[in-house]
Amino acid sequence: MAWTSDPVRRGWYEAHQGPVTFLSLVITVAVCSAWLVFPYLVQGKKLLFQVGSDVRQEQRVQAISIGRHLTRIADGPGEAEVEVLYATPTYFEVSDRAGVVGKYQPNRYLVFVVTETTHTERLPGTPPSAKLVVNGEGYLPTFREGPDLAEHHRTTVFQFSQSDARGERLVGKNPLKLQLQLQNRWDRADTPRAASWQTPIEYPPELLARKGFTPTMVLALAAGLLSAVLTPCLLQLIVIYLATLTGLGAGELARPGAVPAQAARRMLYVALAFVGGFSALFTIAGAVIGYAGKEVQLFLAEASRSVGISAGVLLIAMGVWMGVKTRAPLVCRLPLARAIARVDGKNVFGSALMAAGFSLGCMTCFSGAIVATLLVYVGALGSATVGAAVLFMFSLGVAVPFLAAAFYLSRVMPTMAYLSRHAPLLALASTTVIIAFGLVLITDNFHVLSNAIYPFLGLS
Repeated sequence: MAWTSDPVRRGWYEAHQGPVTFLSLVITVAVCSAWLVFPYLVQGKKLLFQVGSDVRQEQRVQAISIGRHLTRIADGPGEAEVEVLYATPTYFEVSDRAGVVGKYQPNRYLVFVVTETTHTERLPGTPPSAKLVVNGEGYLPTFREGPDLAEHHRTTVFQFSQSDARGERLVGKNPLKLQLQLQNRWDRADTPRAASWQTPIEYPPELLARKGFTPTMVLALAAGLLSAVLTPCLLQLIVIYLATLTGLGAGELARPGAVPAQAARRMLYVALAFVGGFSALFTIAGAVIGYAGKEVQLFLAEASRSVGISAGVLLIAMGVWMGVKTRAPLVCRLPLARAIARVDGKNVFGSALMAAGFSLGCMTCFSGAIVATLLVYVGALGSATVGAAVLFMFSLGVAVPFLAAAFYLSRVMPTMAYLSRHAPLLALASTTVIIAFGLVLITDNFHVLSNAIYPFLGLS
């Protein structure tokens, strides 16, 4: 099957295949890099700050409202005003889910925040004592945190075990009354005070409404990430993409009986798989960050080197696999080449795995920036859906130009024919590039290329 039926046009293409190929690759790179308009057209950091500011303001308002709903006044004689907040898991989720929730563990303990205030007299020299009464039985706190000496304002946090001596939960689905009994020298008689709650707590729907989840804010976060946070990662992703696309796509022509039309379809399949690989990884990562929040940042901070090394090893293995499948010189003569060749030769899975492996390494290098940015909005809301939507829209901003570049390159048949004659050498070059990036991940030198390219793009 010929790539053109016009002999004159075909003769001209054959005579100028070198310049046509070079120009086609330049245009392909330009199309792949189309997402780079974002840093110039969109002020990513400013956009992220504005979105984060709006979300934090809404979060503060929501936290104040739900705090008032859970606060009781412990009345008694004397000038001191005593308020008690029952800090439920829901309260922590709304107010500061990614902050102190790990410290106070509201899912394991009953947490109460006692605030004492006086206007003219000094507060007593010690914090109040506390006892929790549940259905007539009293329990002492397992933990207390707060200052001893204070002039006119003091906040004390009490933790009580969620379970009694028999291991049964104190607060469950059955209705019951919680009463926190407090005592201090607020008056001459040391009169005790108490605050009570009826459980399970009923929250008005408006207090729990996630008003911040709007398509506009999701798009703004995606655009902000694309233009301010992940640019270094994506610059290198283009190189991996082109190596995979040309190595696996054009390499199909080197096989007996292959024709340009088949290679063109294969190139599009490879592009779709590659885009699907990194899009799926980023989308899943967004969902995990949205659900777990700060815990993901801590995990990546501790395990980034191990994950980076694993991603590098995976990339090297996939580079060798690609060299064998495309019959690259030297690589296809490796001792394991025959074993690799016996594996199902669908390049689609391999390109998707390469994209996912590289993106995983990218995420470990930029985990702090990614997670910290998403925590401003996604982590604060604690929504896996919002997190997945944000990073899916982000990956879509990269996927569209990547697919457009593959479609363009696959349509330029003279270029495909030219690449087919040099497929083994092209495959060797692509394999070398991918293995080199694997070594970059293993040695933790991910930023070297980005730092070299940035000044030329005016983004440093």
